[in-house]
Amino acid sequence: MLMPTKHIKTENALVGVGGEVLALLDEDKTVSRLFYDLQEWRRSNELSTVHFDWFLLAVDFLFSVGAVRFEEGVLKKWNQ
Repeated sequence: MLMPTKHIKTENALVGVGGEVLALLDEDKTVSRLFYDLQEWRRSNELSTVHFDWFLLAVDFLFSVGAVRFEEGVLKKWNQ
């Protein structure tokens, strides 16, 4: 679930979805805009769509490891 296994592909594991989210977070974005961008990116790369709850789990994971922060209604990469 968190990490890919022989039964869970990387693009479906939270680490994989989190990596896609970080790649799309090139500028500050609202949660809904980021989710829309993720769905568009996955559609253009012929990957299955991600449900919103799985997307939020990936964002929570990124927040818990200090990769993103939520400030003034937008998600931002944490640049240290």
